[in-house]
Amino acid sequence: MTTLSQRLLVCGRVDRVGGEVARGMPVLAQDGRLVGIVAAVVQRGTAPTISHILLGQAPPTAVYRLIPLDLLDRLDGDRLWLRATRQQIAMLPAHQPDDRAR
Repeated sequence: MTTLSQRLLVCGRVDRVGGEVARGMPVLAQDGRLVGIVAAVVQRGTAPTISHILLGQAPPTAVYRLIPLDLLDRLDGDRLWLRATRQQIAMLPAHQPDDRAR
């Protein structure tokens, strides 16, 4: 099984929420509590579409969570809302850097 290469981008359009998601945007759980900030948007393979949002945790940790697009709810100004609880977000997979470029 081959894994597709990934690129971390500063921003990207996400049709699911009808706008651009950018690094530094606050990310809120479905209860409105801050869970982190957008650390990057993830592009996989050669397609120009975004596959995930990379979540930087609040408070900051070395763990970055991969948020699949189906958990995105909406953009509200400069804030990104999720369809997930804080507990669900804590269970999402951690980002593993693509180290094949070495």
